[in-house]
Amino acid sequence: MAAKVKLGFVGAGYMGQLAHLANYAQLPDCELVALAEGRPKLAELVATRYGVAKVYPDHKTMLKEADVEAVVAILPYSLHDAIIPDLLKAGKHVITEKPICCRVANAKKISKLAKKNGVIYHVGYMKRCDPASVRGKAMIAEWKKSGECGPLRYLRVTMPPGPWNLTAKCLSSGEPFPGYDGQKWEGLPDDMPEADAQLYNAFINYYIHQINLIRYLLGEDYKVTYADPKGVTFTAMSDSGVVIVLEMAPYQCPDHWEETYKACFEKGWIQVDLPAPLQQYSGSLACFRGAEKYKSSESRIYVNTEWAMFEQARMFVAEVRGEQPLISPSEDAVKDLEVAVQYVKALRASQKAK
Repeated sequence: MAAKVKLGFVGAGYMGQLAHLANYAQLPDCELVALAEGRPKLAELVATRYGVAKVYPDHKTMLKEADVEAVVAILPYSLHDAIIPDLLKAGKHVITEKPICCRVANAKKISKLAKKNGVIYHVGYMKRCDPASVRGKAMIAEWKKSGECGPLRYLRVTMPPGPWNLTAKCLSSGEPFPGYDGQKWEGLPDDMPEADAQLYNAFINYYIHQINLIRYLLGEDYKVTYADPKGVTFTAMSDSGVVIVLEMAPYQCPDHWEETYKACFEKGWIQVDLPAPLQQYSGSLACFRGAEKYKSSESRIYVNTEWAMFEQARMFVAEVRGEQPLISPSEDAVKDLEVAVQYVKALRASQKAK
């Protein structure tokens, strides 16, 4: 039997506890050996609850003193550029939340650093790990290959604003956020006007998951072609000519979550519906085949019911152990930021032309 993966953690805030530590603590193939957290009271509370062997004041001390093979670093993404390179240079496999960082140039640097050091950098797009997404991607590829429902023509994504975190609670000590040992916070892109940079930041904070999952489901890259002047939708075109529409704010959902990906073929569709990030169950999958007149069928498809966040933790450990390929590579995360830049440019262009 292979040895357990020795995990270190950097950060023990809301997402660090509820979406990550709680899941890794359940996995039999890993050992929680270290926690780097600048709030000492919180660090002790969290380590006690989740069975982490030892706490450290910062990631540098942890790297010097703890025997860890991989690191789960759950920090504000504007700290990634300051901290993640240290972890990669130390030869540690790493998983973070999304996005990879703020600036495209820095994202490329971090991604290349992981490759140079021969380590995994899994960017936390957990929607790729949802069983409905995994099966939906496979079905789209199968239909494209077989041609049974004609060519794939259109992908419609709808995700109006809604309550993503529900009422989940985490441990708190009342200590102020430490800033992680004075690390420099990455600034927003300096080649954009301030208003555009703030728009870009809001976009990568909220819609970068959808930007990423579009590429995952289609299995190909794409470029933004148009954004409506009100910021409700944008249109894109994939490398093979699939039309993509992301509906960002067609309406508000104050008390529930809606997130749908509908891949439309000439004679059928495959639909993935995903839950709010902290709802602890998987998405659902359905398809429709309409091959001939009066002969059509719509069906729900059974998928594993595991929560995407738990599946992400399980997959990361399996990736580190060499048991499966990396599902969410940093190279894709770089492309996500490039799409965000395209969106901002397209939106401003349509607003000027209005």
